[in-house]
Amino acid sequence: MADAGIRTNKKDQSIRKILNAALLVFATQGYDGARIDAIARKAGVNKAMIYYRIGNKRALYQAVIHDIYQDRAAHLRREIQSKATPEEKLTTYIASVAAIMDAHPHFTRIMIREMVSGWTNFGPAIFEEVCVTVKIVQEILDEGVEKGLFSKTEPLAIHTMVTGSLILNHLTQPVRSQLMAALNPSAPPSDTSGFNRLVPQVQRLVIAALRPEADI
Repeated sequence: MADAGIRTNKKDQSIRKILNAALLVFATQGYDGARIDAIARKAGVNKAMIYYRIGNKRALYQAVIHDIYQDRAAHLRREIQSKATPEEKLTTYIASVAAIMDAHPHFTRIMIREMVSGWTNFGPAIFEEVCVTVKIVQEILDEGVEKGLFSKTEPLAIHTMVTGSLILNHLTQPVRSQLMAALNPSAPPSDTSGFNRLVPQVQRLVIAALRPEADI
């Protein structure tokens, strides 16, 4: 099934069950280890339905990724249009990255596998979506430089810094909680429900690093 067909029918109950099951299986088994049979069992559907409604394993993998990524750049652009300053736009971008990971907790495992493999399983549409997002970051940085608020910085460096720190935080939550408890035993347990504590710190540190006075 073409991407457009999946977009149109993604609210269909069977399609939604398949995509949710596939996300979990791909996250835990990886692309090579995932099997259509296992995805069909977890979704509670016949394997033939997956091939008929979506396609083969690669098409299903692309559909899972695109289900999360689709229209992300357009949504981000709409959000930052309402922000007055480059700092506000950049904090909005960082929050949007965290929101995706928070809403799709298994997605970070897929992302880390793709990073290690060199994005070998990402299709052109998904790669283009990522590129558009990085271009939005470039526009924010350029505006900040023009207004004397930011030092000139590669947008990919900022994108990597933000996504990398949030992904690692998400994947290492159990270990991080143990480390925090060991460093400060008297402190109350840290919030593990999302990024509501981490995101403001990442936003503050990234913006501070971009300040012209931070140059060395």
